[in-house]
Amino acid sequence: MTPLNKTVRRVTVDEYGYGRNRRKLVVALEKGDLIKLREQGCRISHTGRLYDVYWWILRCEAGKARMEKLQDRKACNAARLAERRQRAAERRLSRTSRNAEAQS
Repeated sequence: MTPLNKTVRRVTVDEYGYGRNRRKLVVALEKGDLIKLREQGCRISHTGRLYDVYWWILRCEAGKARMEKLQDRKACNAARLAERRQRAAERRLSRTSRNAEAQS
């Protein structure tokens, strides 16, 4: 790999935004491990360290994995509670049928 000595700018393939605010993004990798993003045709840019972007991506992936685990746990709990409600309903039904037989 070659070291980053000068700024490298690239334009994204897709447009981002909605309606008439749709624009392509210009991404610049700058010396000092900085990444700069701006909308094409705009002067306002946002700069961040590559290390911060990397950690943000890792946190997003970790959060996604955590949410999947929570959804699985929620589904297991829902199935367990549904089974418990079903057993309770069957018990109530059998009690009422026994009481009706005993009274007749």
